[in-house]
Amino acid sequence: AVASGSSQHHGSNFFQKLVQHGAAHNHNNRKGPFAMPIKSKTYEIFQPFYDMDEAKKDTPFIAPPQDFIQIFKKRIEWVDPQINKKTKLLKTMNVEEHAAFMYIQMIKSFVSGVVFNEAEMSVRGWLNHNYQRTQALDLELRKQGKDWTYAGDTMTGWARLDNVYNLLKDVIENGIEGDYIETGVWRGGSSLFAKATMMALDPSSRRVSYVCDSFRGLPPGNQILDKSDVGWDGTPYLEVTSEVAANNFIKYGMLDENVVFVKGFFNETMPPLKEKVGRFSIMRLDGDMYESTVDVLYNLYDKLTLGGYVIMDDWLGFPSKTAVEDFFQVHGEDLPDIVAVDDLSAYWKKTKDFKINYERYQKAEYKKL
Repeated sequence: AVASGSSQHHGSNFFQKLVQHGAAHNHNNRKGPFAMPIKSKTYEIFQPFYDMDEAKKDTPFIAPPQDFIQIFKKRIEWVDPQINKKTKLLKTMNVEEHAAFMYIQMIKSFVSGVVFNEAEMSVRGWLNHNYQRTQALDLELRKQGKDWTYAGDTMTGWARLDNVYNLLKDVIENGIEGDYIETGVWRGGSSLFAKATMMALDPSSRRVSYVCDSFRGLPPGNQILDKSDVGWDGTPYLEVTSEVAANNFIKYGMLDENVVFVKGFFNETMPPLKEKVGRFSIMRLDGDMYESTVDVLYNLYDKLTLGGYVIMDDWLGFPSKTAVEDFFQVHGEDLPDIVAVDDLSAYWKKTKDFKINYERYQKAEYKKL
């Protein structure tokens, strides 16, 4: 299922993906949630599947989920009669579910970089520096998302990736309608892990993955909004182009018409995006800063379906936490029940709709006087 020179090693579906990848797509027959591309001087909303320069696309090297799941099913059916018991977790799964879980765990090891073992390193994040400090891979730091990856595609860590999987599984099983959006994606690893989960657990789903980032690093920030909202820019390691992120979707066999890139700073992209999108089932905010967080909440929170979730990648010790608290306070609402994911991240379930005071956003009046 990994790309090689001989067709006998691949399922037919994988070769169809390769053909689609290599050929120019017919823009007259393009599919998607709304008409794209949308371009302005400051932002762009587009589908890399159609709009990315073909010459810049890498070659896929991992088959799509259903190809792998069929392979893993054969392995499970062959091995299970030869063992005395399964673990408590695996006992709860049928063969199809176990195979899908194997695939998801495999993708987790790729995007987190641990699949590379001693070839991977732990990068100790250093803002406002042109180079980063490295050390041998510390698996415990990686599991907790407390280092940056070198060869992987996300720095969110295992606990937060598991949280994405668990919440997507919940909304799929409970029929919570809506797409998936991540605001702040870096190399795109967490977003493509979410895409892999949706494709594995619900193959017929048409849920869209919105991948939102400036793709040129974090904004300078505004200390007037929050004293911690400065010093986030000027770190080249965090400046990843949209081509790098899109190629990560390609290499895992996941780029299709239901992947939408939203390129630009959030104060530029969220207002026009809210006019185009439908409902969300999960919103994952990874903007770190106060300003980035209010841009998303004021524009998109009313798009979140009841029973859906907001994931805050940066919660404890980040200005984004203050932004959430202020958002609910100015609307006269209690802070939702916050559930910790790890030492940094948290999430909540939406249980109540309320009218967003968009006028406050337009006036940048985010705090209750």
